[in-house]
Amino acid sequence: WFLVIFFIKQLVDAVNEHQLPLWVRVTLVTGNELLLLGTVLCHEMGHGTMARRCGGTIAEVLLWPFGGICFTTRPSGRSPREKLVDDLYIVAAGPATHFPMSGAWVALLAAYAAACSHVVTPSAWKYLVPFSSVGSPCVDPHWPGCFHSYAGFLTYTFLSRAIQLNVMLFLFNVFFPMYPMDGAKLIVCSLQLFCGASARCAAKVLLWTSIPLSIIFIGDALLSAVGKSFLGGGGGGVNSALMAYMGLMCLAESYKIYRLYVEERLYTHPLFELARSDTSRVVDRNGASTRLNTSERDDPEAANPQVQFSEIRAFAGQGRSLNQAPPSSTPYQNMGMPAESRQAWLKRMEEDQAQRGKTVRELEDDRLMQKR
Repeated sequence: WFLVIFFIKQLVDAVNEHQLPLWVRVTLVTGNELLLLGTVLCHEMGHGTMARRCGGTIAEVLLWPFGGICFTTRPSGRSPREKLVDDLYIVAAGPATHFPMSGAWVALLAAYAAACSHVVTPSAWKYLVPFSSVGSPCVDPHWPGCFHSYAGFLTYTFLSRAIQLNVMLFLFNVFFPMYPMDGAKLIVCSLQLFCGASARCAAKVLLWTSIPLSIIFIGDALLSAVGKSFLGGGGGGVNSALMAYMGLMCLAESYKIYRLYVEERLYTHPLFELARSDTSRVVDRNGASTRLNTSERDDPEAANPQVQFSEIRAFAGQGRSLNQAPPSSTPYQNMGMPAESRQAWLKRMEEDQAQRGKTVRELEDDRLMQKR
């Protein structure tokens, strides 16, 4: 229902404006909504297509104003690490769709601007710059440098809006790590696969990034009701409600992950299946063995390695400078060992070496001699 309410709110705002004819304003709102839904659908189909290439299927696609959710299934017989690699591919495939879509819209806009050479238009590349203020061409049948019809003006506006929409959706999905947004999933998968972080460590990072951003979205929605928004969503209304809904949804999902973290059951979440290994090492009176892990808890986190300092002793020998001639004494004189001990040690080494060199017959004779 948010899509319907959002669309009606935009229509009401368009009716209250008087800069353009009513039919042009309604066409702009309808076209922008269709562009948004089409872009989000392509984004979600990127997730679904990659899931199918990994052996899964597309179960359902949910669309809403700031994004969507593609529910997919995973192939059976995959290890938790292989599933995590599949998740990384599937998650990255969604934002990746904005690159070809942006390129195609830029090419179409540049071609259309070249065809309408009599109209003064900004460069198509400027629409790729996020948060930039790019002027819109004018429409006047009698003024040079302007579009002579509203059809040409609407076509140019839709093409430029499509570029800006792809840029903003890419930035929002990747650089706002609020679960279940793609940015949060990319961080979790990358930490476990490339940084060697444990699943519980990745969950803590996710919670420390998702919860503050969710609270910021909710706070901005409350402030926008009085016209003091710091994220540019002032004015209240449906936009504020959407911001609050997103913040509450992400906060609820983060709370679920927090409960699993406290209960040590993160392995039941699709992103944290590596929290529990399939086997465990057991040490009992029969020695160490590897057995199937039947525990319903996450694996304990490895303790931080402690640095052990050894005892520092001063050098007790007699050193010499590099340019000094070696002393005339024996090499063992400066080792701090008495001469009698060195002689006994050398004699014992010689006896051991001689004992190893004896044949079996000689060893048998020595044993008989010892018995006598």
